[in-house]
Amino acid sequence: MRIAIYSRKSIETDTGESIQNQINMCKDYFNRQSTDSTFETFEDEGFSGGNINRPSFQRMLTLIKMKQFDVITVYKLDRIARNIVDFVNIYDELENYNVKLVSITEGFDPSTPIGKMMMLLLASFAEMERMNIAQRVKDNMKELAKMGRWSGGTPPTGYKVLNCIENEKKAVYLELIQDEGQIIKDIFEKYAQGYSSYEICKLLKNKGCNLNDNSIIEILKNPTYLKSSSETVKLLEGLGYKVYGTPNGYGFLPYNRRPRKKGVKSHNDKNKLVGVSKHEALIDFDLWMAVHNKLKEKSVAPHPRQSNFTFLSGGIVKCKCGASMEVCVGRKRQDNTRLYYFRCVNSCGNTSLRVDIGEEYVDNFIKELSDKDKLLSLINTVKPVKNAENEIKNINKKIAENNLAICNLIDKLMLMSNDGSKFVTNKIEQLSILNNQLKEQLLVFEREKLFKQLNYTNIDILYNQISYYITAQNDMEEKRRLVKSIIENVFWSAEESKISIKLVSP
Repeated sequence: MRIAIYSRKSIETDTGESIQNQINMCKDYFNRQSTDSTFETFEDEGFSGGNINRPSFQRMLTLIKMKQFDVITVYKLDRIARNIVDFVNIYDELENYNVKLVSITEGFDPSTPIGKMMMLLLASFAEMERMNIAQRVKDNMKELAKMGRWSGGTPPTGYKVLNCIENEKKAVYLELIQDEGQIIKDIFEKYAQGYSSYEICKLLKNKGCNLNDNSIIEILKNPTYLKSSSETVKLLEGLGYKVYGTPNGYGFLPYNRRPRKKGVKSHNDKNKLVGVSKHEALIDFDLWMAVHNKLKEKSVAPHPRQSNFTFLSGGIVKCKCGASMEVCVGRKRQDNTRLYYFRCVNSCGNTSLRVDIGEEYVDNFIKELSDKDKLLSLINTVKPVKNAENEIKNINKKIAENNLAICNLIDKLMLMSNDGSKFVTNKIEQLSILNNQLKEQLLVFEREKLFKQLNYTNIDILYNQISYYITAQNDMEEKRRLVKSIIENVFWSAEESKISIKLVSP
């Protein structure tokens, strides 16, 4: 009888159910029954039973298809698979090739109906055990994160793992790498000043630091670098995080920051959390807000083509019709110079604006704002953000009403026949979908409420950008970058011969 012995263990040991012990027990089992058996062993060390993509196991299945074995034997069925779907598929495949599956410790005959049922039942228990283990690991990591402890993996850029003892038990936290701390600060400050992630990468490469665009964006979004305070707690709650711990000026430790379900990004996930930790944080509230306002703008704004002839290119100048105005070249004059114009891309009839006139107007406007009193006066005239309090109250009221209606329908459903229950079930489903939509709206208004409260916290950063602009008069690229951090749009109306400017929200 040709017998394939399959053994697997996630971590190899010398005791208990080690791979060698599994092999020896399988051989002893068949040698007691017959001396004519021949064996070939297949070993997968360090592989989980969660899937069947194991090298020795796949090689064994290939030989089975070539009819090289009569029996597959294992120490326990969970060595084959801990997933009931995988196990059933493998079992059916073995039956197709007339190969018998034997578990030497579980003692039943799979060729009988009761034996097959027992085999599938044990496979189900194996899958349940795997899921329980995975859930326990997940719950443990979540609890560690709530306490601000590091739960494993690659530490964020700028930090290393710190092992210490707390209450006579091992505890793991993050520790700042001082040499890299300034790099993290520079990344946040440059982005707040209007540098793109690509431009920051170039600057860092000149300093011998190789970080790509995606790494820069991930650093900017990571709450690990944010100092904990009552303000930052409200900020993170507005971004969908549940916050644990009391703010202490140190950093946060996030968990499930990029949630996925079956490999797909899960938006509006309710399991994102941060715990107040003990590592040194680098970024204060104002700088974090400045960076995230920039991130928000870039996530929705298009990227218009830039011109080398003006620092107002890139979609800043808008026509009275709302469309962007592009830079066009005028005819050559007698002195061999040319004028450049902003022209509406929609050709709506609004006369073009000369670039030099637009630049002079913007230049004078920004210089006037170098007087901080004028800047504050202008900002205070901006129309306040729409009051979100009433919207939040109304949405919460609708959600409560829908929940009450769902409870009443469920009570009725218990008394109805199958035919009559279909309408009620559909109604419950509709109300549940509506509640989910209302909760999404609620999140938007809660964020709006938060940003309204924080609307004027970054005026100093805006004022600094104005000061930088004044000192960068001869640098086209620097002026273009700084203008975008100061001015949201320049509007031109030829009919009124009027240029109007809208500042960025501080």
